[in-house]
Amino acid sequence: MAILMKNTRLMVQAALFLVLLSIPWGQQVVAAEPRESCRECHQDEKFRVQNKKIYNYYREWSGSAHDLAGLSCTACHNGEPTKASKEEAHKGILPQSNPNSPFYFKNIPKTCGNCHAPILARFAMSRHYDQLNAAGRGPNCITCHGSLNTRVYSKTILQRACKNCHNPRTKNHPEVIAQAEEILERLNHANGYRKGLKFYYKSIKKPGAMAKVDKAYEDVIRFWHEFDFKKLLPRSQDLLVELKTLYVEAHKEDASGRK
Repeated sequence: MAILMKNTRLMVQAALFLVLLSIPWGQQVVAAEPRESCRECHQDEKFRVQNKKIYNYYREWSGSAHDLAGLSCTACHNGEPTKASKEEAHKGILPQSNPNSPFYFKNIPKTCGNCHAPILARFAMSRHYDQLNAAGRGPNCITCHGSLNTRVYSKTILQRACKNCHNPRTKNHPEVIAQAEEILERLNHANGYRKGLKFYYKSIKKPGAMAKVDKAYEDVIRFWHEFDFKKLLPRSQDLLVELKTLYVEAHKEDASGRK
């Protein structure tokens, strides 16, 4: 009996030794990543024909800011990503028409606010938010930003979303469209100076100098979500002047440093 146990132990040790030999020198043994059945299923090309909406939805998410930040489907939709079958994987997902769904129209700000709390805090001060909660008629986050691709700072947003309510026919403050266009143009110019400053400060190895620039810019972007354009118009002008001044000064310093 003792001889049999000894032989068994030797066979196990030999098997382990062979496994170790099969691993290339210097290569680490990496644990398998957890299954992501949402991605495995919804990236299938068959949906291009069978369910174009699902196909496009996945393509929008893939490579988006949310994807790059590590947010998968279940971060917002719930569900069971480790399950293979549709029924099990979709467990806990409520239809968008259900008032308890995170994607029910009135619940969208709260869902997005789980990550974008400072923006939600500003939006909650707006009349849009009041209208949304009271009657479900106000805009929410996806009205302007879309569901996944977070498009911003485009005048096409004003044509696509804002003018549905704010136009001469409805007489619902149609003047805000021109105000919003003026503000967006300033923010786009300010962002151009911001990008130039980022490149400059990086080139002189002072990336920390961007902290002040980014804070000033982000403060105005957050304030935009209150939709108080009368107050935002002068703030956007001040931001543009401030960043343009910093940009011009940076170029002067760069030019003098080359002499």
